[in-house]
Amino acid sequence: MTTYIEKLKSQRLKFTPRREAILNYFIKEGRCLTPEDVWNQLKKNFKRIGFPSVYRNLESFEDCGILVKIQREERRLYYALCHSHSNDHHHHIVCVKCGKVEDVDGCALASMGRASGFKVLKHFVQLEGLCPKCV
Repeated sequence: MTTYIEKLKSQRLKFTPRREAILNYFIKEGRCLTPEDVWNQLKKNFKRIGFPSVYRNLESFEDCGILVKIQREERRLYYALCHSHSNDHHHHIVCVKCGKVEDVDGCALASMGRASGFKVLKHFVQLEGLCPKCV
């Protein structure tokens, strides 16, 4: 939790009770969640919380490197906790059965672009498969 709080503070964002509840929910669930999932969970403890507020917090968490956006087959937007404690470039693998998300360290794609004379500005890779529990 400390690393996530530091990431928030590095972006000049406060660690509020709502943000704490969002983080705890992702930690507890251990899988990717939709913004609607998070909103429905938070409504149980916060009487006045709107969907736009939840969505803005999820976007802020993504900007800080706490969450990562996940695209699933049904083209719904999901978020998952990024377990990397560094800001090093990395990718993620998603279990297509249970929604568990793990970090994949290292990336050779930027060097492939440089070999072609390109300056790679950004890229996105999402691996999908079955986690050991679901195999």
